[in-house]
Amino acid sequence: MNNKLKIPLKWVIVYPLMLLLCFEIALRILGYSHFHNDDYSIKSSPKNAFVGHNSLGVQLNPGRYSITLNKKVNFVANHEKGNHRLVPGNENPESPDVLFLGCSFTYGYGVNDDQNFPALIQKQFPKNSIRNSGVIGYGTVQSLMQLKEELKRGKLKAVLLNFSTVHFMRNCLSQQYRSNLKIGYERSSSNVSNQMKSARFPYKLKCDLDIQFEHWDDLYSNMAGREWLASMNWFQSAYDNYQDGKNDGLEVTECLIKEMHEICKKQGVKFAVIFLDFNKDVKTLRSGLGGIPTLKTDFNFKSKKLTNLPYDSHPNKRGHTIIANKIEPFLKDLMNEK
Repeated sequence: MNNKLKIPLKWVIVYPLMLLLCFEIALRILGYSHFHNDDYSIKSSPKNAFVGHNSLGVQLNPGRYSITLNKKVNFVANHEKGNHRLVPGNENPESPDVLFLGCSFTYGYGVNDDQNFPALIQKQFPKNSIRNSGVIGYGTVQSLMQLKEELKRGKLKAVLLNFSTVHFMRNCLSQQYRSNLKIGYERSSSNVSNQMKSARFPYKLKCDLDIQFEHWDDLYSNMAGREWLASMNWFQSAYDNYQDGKNDGLEVTECLIKEMHEICKKQGVKFAVIFLDFNKDVKTLRSGLGGIPTLKTDFNFKSKKLTNLPYDSHPNKRGHTIIANKIEPFLKDLMNEK
C-alpha cells in the first residue's frame, strides 16, 4: 500500500502562479514597473576606439577617431600608445611631468583633444609635460594601477587624481555599476561584445583584501522575465541592494587614495585629489584624507550650459574651461611646495 502523501497539483502550480500574479498586480498599483535601460549610443570611425583590457577593464585603442555620442555629440580624439589621450602642445609626451588620472570626465568625453581640462592646463604650463591618462569607466582602482606602472617608466613631478562621486560604486564594482557596464555599455554599440571579449574589471571589497577581477561575461545578467515583469525586477533590485549594502565604497576609496599618496610620497612626487563634484560621502572622504592636498571644483553636471545635456552629461568646452581655471592656481601652489 502506498502511504506517500499526494500533493494536489494546484498547490504546486496553480496557487504559486496566482500568488505571483497578485504580487505583480500589487507592484503595478504601487507604481513599480519592469526593468528598462536608458540606452545610449556610441559610434566611432574607425571602429573600436575603446577596447577591452585584461586587468583595467577598458583601454584606449591607439589611433585617431571621430566619435559620436547619442547621435548628437561629435568630437575627435587621438589615442596614443600607453593608454592615454593626445595632449596638444606637449613637447615631451613620453616623459610627463604631471599625470592626470581619472575617468571620462578627465579623458574629455564629448570634446576634442585641445578642449579638455588636461589639455587646457598644458597651455597654462608650457614648460611642463602634461599626460592625460583619463579613460572612460575608470575608478580609483584603475588609477592606482596606472600610477604604479607610470612610476616605473620615469620621474613624475606631480599626480592629480580627478575624483567623481561615481567612483565609489566603481571601486567596489557594485551591482548597479555591473548593470551599467554589461547591459548599458553592451547596448551602446553593436561591436561592444567583441571588443570586450578579453576584458576583466578590477575592484576591491575591503582595504585588507587584494584587488580582484571580474570577467566581462560574468559581470551581470538579468533574471528571466525582468524586462517585462515588475515582480522579477523587484526581486533582482532587492538582491542587488542587499549585495551592495555589504560593500563600503567610501572606506575602500579612502584606502586606495591613501595608498596612492604613500607611493608618490616615497618617490618624491607631489600628489593631490581634485573633487569634480561633491556630496556627503565626498565630504566624509575629504575629511579622512588628512594632509593630502585637495580641491573642490563644485562642477554642476546638471547644467545645460556647461555640459552636453540633454544628449550627454559630460562637460562641454565651456565646462572644461571652468574646471581648468580652478585647477591652474591649485597646481601652481602644489608644484611650488617645498
